[in-house]
Amino acid sequence: MRENASLEAGFVFPERRIIRTAEDQARWLAAAGADPEIWAGIAEPTLWGNDGFRGMKLVRQQPNGYVHVQQVMTVGAHAAIGEEIRFRGLTESVEPVRKGRMVTQRFDVVRDNGEVAATLTHIGLLPDPAAMTAPDRGRAGSGDPDDLGGLEPIAEQTLTPDRVTTFSREVGNLIHFDPEFAQSLGYRAPLAQGLQTMTWMVDALGPVAPLTVRCRFRRPVFWDDAMCLLGQKGHDGRWCRLVTTNATGRITADLTVG
Repeated sequence: MRENASLEAGFVFPERRIIRTAEDQARWLAAAGADPEIWAGIAEPTLWGNDGFRGMKLVRQQPNGYVHVQQVMTVGAHAAIGEEIRFRGLTESVEPVRKGRMVTQRFDVVRDNGEVAATLTHIGLLPDPAAMTAPDRGRAGSGDPDDLGGLEPIAEQTLTPDRVTTFSREVGNLIHFDPEFAQSLGYRAPLAQGLQTMTWMVDALGPVAPLTVRCRFRRPVFWDDAMCLLGQKGHDGRWCRLVTTNATGRITADLTVG
């Protein structure tokens, strides 16, 4: 297989068999600030996103510098802890943009009976380093606060370097671990994974199925950034929108349900 073949539209990732263990899940959820007990016996669906990134590594796609822009997740029925699933992936599109290439890839979690337990669509930027060194990249969060009307506070946390490493080390993207590499792209410090923030947000929803969510990663979360989780409920009393904010009140991730 030639280098970076997965960065061509239509590329089909080799199918893999995966079993989620309780030990791995508990470690990753705790690192994200989520409660492993909420997901006892259930494979938390957002974490399948990192299996997509592992698949990118397995086909020699270079993930260093990849910036997650948006994640769409549809859950049909939850897979179980200890259940063997088939993990499939497809590169849907690769488009040139001002700062590099925008890549859309879809990953399906398929049970042995053929049921699709979850589908996760990654939309991310593979940056051109020369276009990523604008002087304001490291000052995300400056300026007036975003409009947070109708949102109520749910929780707070700080993502430490150790927790970012625990969640992300198998992905292998230096942007999460290497300060010099992060600074070479114009960031003041390494970034927490967008999926790490999204896992915390989905924890507030709990093991609901069927479920469709769309999460936009609007601003970076740096090592040791303090974050707040806020939400808005719909007419049915359930969360219909969740956002995370940084210490200056700017939205870092915005998740909508449905």
